[in-house]
Amino acid sequence: MMPGLHALIYQVPSENASRDGKGMVDCATVDVPTMDGDPTQNAHQRTTANNEKEECIATAVSSRGTPHHETHQVNGMSIVRQQLRERGVSAAGTDIIMASWRPGTEKQYRPHVNKWIQFCDRRHINPLNPAVTDIVNFLSDTFHRGVGYDSVNTARGALSSLGIVVDGCRAGNHPLVNRLLRGVFNLRPSKPRYAETWDVQVVLQKLRTMEPLCNLPLKELTLKLVMLMALTQAARVQTLHLLMLKNIRIGKDSVCVWLGGNIKQCRPKFNVQFVEFKAYAKDRRLCVYETLKMYIEQTERLRNDVDQENGNLFISVIKPHKNVTKDTIARWIRIMLNMSGVDTGKYSAGSVRSAAASKAKTMAVPITYIMAKAGWSRETTFAKHYDKEIVQELDTFQEAVLE
Repeated sequence: MMPGLHALIYQVPSENASRDGKGMVDCATVDVPTMDGDPTQNAHQRTTANNEKEECIATAVSSRGTPHHETHQVNGMSIVRQQLRERGVSAAGTDIIMASWRPGTEKQYRPHVNKWIQFCDRRHINPLNPAVTDIVNFLSDTFHRGVGYDSVNTARGALSSLGIVVDGCRAGNHPLVNRLLRGVFNLRPSKPRYAETWDVQVVLQKLRTMEPLCNLPLKELTLKLVMLMALTQAARVQTLHLLMLKNIRIGKDSVCVWLGGNIKQCRPKFNVQFVEFKAYAKDRRLCVYETLKMYIEQTERLRNDVDQENGNLFISVIKPHKNVTKDTIARWIRIMLNMSGVDTGKYSAGSVRSAAASKAKTMAVPITYIMAKAGWSRETTFAKHYDKEIVQELDTFQEAVLE
């Protein structure tokens, strides 16, 4: 099952709540299980009463007389599960389908799905069988909350993910919905987060001063390594967070580090399982290979046996030296940017990806190579979101970025 969802409580009134008087008299508070299967306080009761609870939840979401939206919170993704089961999909098949939503996608969709349930609740609409006008009105309400095209488009995708079919079309692909989205784009078009990007050279200058490696405190060594990895791979914070110490292979001029899970750009035809960091002989002060070897050596005595066998590559710089979160790695990148004079009020940790890719392009690296390195499947993605103005020249990604 998909991780990342906390347990949400569906408060069901003990009295009839539907307009036709057919409420759920015997359904008290129902615990909707978390998507990652974590037990809640009532886990010991769930085994014997599971079927009764599922019936209560099914009644709640399919009835046109749902309880008032202010009396409950709904885990929208549980409705997806319910709908699959109602279509005859087995429990095992449902689990696999639910795993198709990445945690990030689920996190994006969740608020829109919950708002959709509340919207339908107020208007006594079956959320799984609406009219196209209901969908248009919901998306219009979303737009009038002041959000832009991207947010409305995400809401459309969330409804499509529920498997709603209207007039033979998926909810998000109905001609009237498509026409609405075009209007949203014309009225409030999406824009890239950054119109420009920072110069990689100022960060490289700072990195060159962080020498010699053997004398650097763990914090500075960590900051240098994280930044070099992000630059030379155009890597997301997620990728750095998934790097594992286990099965790491150190060669003569490269280090191969395996990933502990799927990164965002992974797909059936592009399944990244490891990242290779190559030596940079032209300037050892900017060599990610040498920096990584020194980091492994310095942190070896700080790790316990479990961390050395199965832990992540990056550990905290203060005691106890445990695996760090993505937020910590992002903070390290921002610290490094700030130390280099980059405006961290304007640029986030994610801006490294754009800065590195933009510099590689100015150094005449072919677009196809940049796309392959960063995991983009379409050139328009790079052109719209990552191709910013920066200068320099060479013909391979790492050589260009570090020049």
